[in-house]
Amino acid sequence: MGHERIGYLPKTKRWLSIVEGIGNFSGNPESVADIAAQTTMNVRNRFKMIEEDGGVLAAFKYLILLSVSSKQDNSSDFLSEQGITLPTDFNLFDLSLSIKEFVGKEQDSKEYSAFAIQSMIDTVCEWSKKNELQQTLIFDSNKNSFDAWKNAADGSGFCELSRIFFSKFTERYLKYFLEREASTSIKSLYDRELFLEKLENHVQDISKHAFETAKIIQSLSAGWFNKRAMDKIPSEKEVKGFLSFAFQKINSELIREENIG
Repeated sequence: MGHERIGYLPKTKRWLSIVEGIGNFSGNPESVADIAAQTTMNVRNRFKMIEEDGGVLAAFKYLILLSVSSKQDNSSDFLSEQGITLPTDFNLFDLSLSIKEFVGKEQDSKEYSAFAIQSMIDTVCEWSKKNELQQTLIFDSNKNSFDAWKNAADGSGFCELSRIFFSKFTERYLKYFLEREASTSIKSLYDRELFLEKLENHVQDISKHAFETAKIIQSLSAGWFNKRAMDKIPSEKEVKGFLSFAFQKINSELIREENIG
């Protein structure tokens, strides 16, 4: 993969601390620790072999094709040949519809595809915001919107874009399973509702934790993109191989986080 080796990634807040912060009303800290551990275990189980899902594969492939398209003479035609419909002056709404259509055609699991689509939409919005492109993509109908994605068309840009995608994907699953485990494990209806209510106030902590967890993907994706996607479209096998390796790395981070929690 041509990447640097990264040891344990320090987190601003450890996962257990985040969950304890949400559930600090509880008189049973062991139950909160169990919820934290069960949540990460469920996420890790979901990430096993996730690269085999057609919807997840399509989502990441869309990210690659959108980045590569910005370097083409006719970006819309290039994407059309790959099964993606976008006008030259597309906006964020057009992107969202296009993502749903492209991923939906390859859907295997409704759950995986839904999370992949939501994560992709979050990713393109976040990238646009970070690169101060959002207003242009919404209001300027005369601009070639593909120009806005040239920053993602090499390893240094794509590694940031892919980190956002993997962090959004991880964040959504952490929140999903945390809600589910709390609903199952907390017996008191009052405490359960309080936990879920307080969860909304800690979404930023969960988001930051997922983003820090996904840091390990940055150097991996930079080298991979420069080698596999700079001058050609990577094969499905190559994309699947990268996804497998990336989710394995995230799994390893979640295990280490759990073990030191």
